[in-house]
Amino acid sequence: MATARVDRATKRAHAEREAKKSARASLKPLDAANYPLVGLTSEQVRERLVLGLSNSQKLETSRSLVSILRANLLTLFNAVVGGAFLLLLLLGQWKDALFGITVIFNVLIGIVQEFTSKRALDRLALLHQPNARVQRDGETVQIHVDDILLDDLLQLRAGDQILADAIVLESLGLEVDESMLTGESEPVVKLAGDQILAGSLVYVGTATAQVHRVGAETYANEITLEARRFSMVNSQLRQALARITKWITWALIPLMAIAVNGQMQAAGGWRVAISSGRWVDAMVGSIASIISMIPQGLILITSISFAVGAVKLARQQVLLQELPAVEGLARVDMICFDKTGTLTEGEIVFDAVHDAPAASASNTNAATWQQALAYFGAHPEANATAKCLRDAFEADGSLSAVGSIPFNSQNKWSAFALLEAGQTKPLSWVLGAP
Repeated sequence: MATARVDRATKRAHAEREAKKSARASLKPLDAANYPLVGLTSEQVRERLVLGLSNSQKLETSRSLVSILRANLLTLFNAVVGGAFLLLLLLGQWKDALFGITVIFNVLIGIVQEFTSKRALDRLALLHQPNARVQRDGETVQIHVDDILLDDLLQLRAGDQILADAIVLESLGLEVDESMLTGESEPVVKLAGDQILAGSLVYVGTATAQVHRVGAETYANEITLEARRFSMVNSQLRQALARITKWITWALIPLMAIAVNGQMQAAGGWRVAISSGRWVDAMVGSIASIISMIPQGLILITSISFAVGAVKLARQQVLLQELPAVEGLARVDMICFDKTGTLTEGEIVFDAVHDAPAASASNTNAATWQQALAYFGAHPEANATAKCLRDAFEADGSLSAVGSIPFNSQNKWSAFALLEAGQTKPLSWVLGAP
């Protein structure tokens, strides 16, 4: 069932890509002279909306709530033990049916844990920035990620997440962090004509880029679909318990007939037991003898052990799609870690200020250098290193820039010529690696 759902999801994504390719072929050509300045016009926006060439997409996991319920309810163990439990309830012998709690707990543990994992998978996405800046009708506007259209002109600057695959038209020192897609932690320089992928981040610089793939066509969407797919865990414990239950069930067929007949004969024979009503006690005794042959406690304690392990792993932000995944992790004897940028968050945090031993305060006072750091952090095109200064240093607007040198990964520094209010001579400040 899980494999069938994966195939259907893949076919739907492929069909959506083919539909967008055919729709793209029917578009009117863009005006080469006005497009770089104006972007999409209102008419072109409507045309693309009608053809479904937007960034909106429906992402779903390969496992639905129905399949989770089916997998946890429709098992051989539940059929045997649950059937006996329901039979005793129909006979009105609820006190003898307390063993059914084993089935209820076993089912609830599996459903709750796997549904929690499903919700976590549903929230999984590489695109987390809600809005994008695009050029439309000659004006820069902010739109939702789902409203990005094919051929939209993205206006990118430091700190932005790229929300659709695009081709760079103009680049001013653009460097892109693609670690979420490729695992490469070093920023990549992008020039005019280069491709930039959805899910990557603008590390430094500014750019204008033309969207050329949206929705299911984007590279980030393909990665997200792969990560959200459900696949059955190969659990030796689960397979062993299933085999034991299967063998016991086959063995119970003749034993059940023997037990029922023996209880009826002990009650005076079939005719007497049925006419006197003693057949109810005979059935209760038969069910009790049959249920005692099934290892309910073993199955329940296995589910509880899986659940406890899943909870502990969840506290360490480990996502388990199925309870038996705990067993699979327990059997691991080698772990291969990827390089920095894939497993880490890639965020820099300001720690403290440490004075250099030979530092001189003859040229400026403490308030000025703190405001200089605040200016670096508050600047719209600040890179990841400078942004971490925002929480530690608050800009008061006393400094203004009269010149600047943008950061690039080769020099590893940026600089501003800052003029303090009431002063006539600016001071040059350089922030970067020693």
